[in-house]
Amino acid sequence: MPDPYSALAAGYDAVMAHVDYPMWAATVQGIVRRHHPQARSVAELGCGTGALAVALQPYGPPPSGYDYRAFDGSPAMVEQARETVRRAGRPVALGVLAFGETVPGPPADLVVLVYDGLNYLLDLDAVTALFESVRDALAPDGIAVVDQSTPANSVNHAADGFDDAGETDAFSYLRTSRYDAGARLHTTEFELTLPDGRRLRETHVQRAYTMDEVEAAAAAAGLAAVAAYDEFEDVPADDATERVHWVFARADSEARPA
Repeated sequence: MPDPYSALAAGYDAVMAHVDYPMWAATVQGIVRRHHPQARSVAELGCGTGALAVALQPYGPPPSGYDYRAFDGSPAMVEQARETVRRAGRPVALGVLAFGETVPGPPADLVVLVYDGLNYLLDLDAVTALFESVRDALAPDGIAVVDQSTPANSVNHAADGFDDAGETDAFSYLRTSRYDAGARLHTTEFELTLPDGRRLRETHVQRAYTMDEVEAAAAAAGLAAVAAYDEFEDVPADDATERVHWVFARADSEARPA
């Protein structure tokens, strides 16, 4: 069975065409304006096919936008991101990096990890290790914008049905999902049929963490929670929030943003 995203990468953007990355980039930039308007450099983790990177990079200071580095743990996704960046003509440096590994390069003013990347880590020790790498990647006065999908998200939408099918230039697919509320595990199976008739299956598993769990893991890693926003709005998140956008800063920073 292929690793997650090894086969899916070639058609990922078509499968996820419903995701509005320009809107997501605008949301992140709005958070940056509130909490660290002087930011000039970005390190993005879990960058996928680079869709967020090409939307967010131009928001940086003129004339060329953010000094932008983007990483993903899947080599196949990084290859797709290279093509995305090339087509967009954006100066984004790309590399393969697993969650929790040291982020290459100088400290960044902004570290970004969105669209459920954190949820792919299935235990809190791994989440803490991720946050340690985020802390070490931040400049002293930098901030991290990290999102999480909550148990409320999976519970509220379980009745909607997670199953669908479709076609991309790279494959046709059948997607089936299930949520185990007791374990708080969300499992998605992709059955892919390639143009030559071969069939591949990928399994994606996410854990739905509570806000308290995520904040505690961040604190254990030396990060302080500056804000937690509800979905894409400028209002505080709470236990009913389905997606949280956290803002973290280094706990040892004397210039921690307010």
